[in-house]
Amino acid sequence: MNHTGFDIKVLPTASIEDHHAHLLRLDYLDRCLFFSVGNDDRAVDAHCLRLMSSQAIVIGAYAHGRMRASIEIVPDRDGKRAAATLIAETDYQSDALAEAMMTRARDEAKKRGLGRLDVVGMTGAPQTVRTQIARFG
Repeated sequence: MNHTGFDIKVLPTASIEDHHAHLLRLDYLDRCLFFSVGNDDRAVDAHCLRLMSSQAIVIGAYAHGRMRASIEIVPDRDGKRAAATLIAETDYQSDALAEAMMTRARDEAKKRGLGRLDVVGMTGAPQTVRTQIARFG
C-alpha cells in the first residue's frame, strides 16, 4: 500500500482478467471517453486481447482486492516510445491516485528502456482529462 491507500502493481501479460473486470465496471460516460468508439462489453473483450498481443504493460491500483484504476502502456513497434492511458472508476478518481499511477508508469517505462511516454488520463474531478509527456535519457 502507498499513501493513496491503493496497492499499485504491474500485471503479468497473461493476467488480464482483473483489468478486464475493471473496464467492465466503468460507467457509460467513462467508457465513451476511454474507448471513443464501440464501448460495449465486446469492445472491452477485444481491447484486452489487443493489449495482450501488443506486449502492453498494465498497471493496476487495487482497493480491497479489486482493481479500481489502471494505466495501460502500449509501446510503439520499435519499442522506443509508448502511449499510456489512465482510467479510474468514477468513485476512485483522484489527483493523488493519478500522480501515484503516473509515477509508477514512468518508472516502468524507464525500466523497459522507453525513451518517451505520452500519458492521457482521467483524473481528479470525474472526467477531467489530463495529459503528460515524459522523456527519458
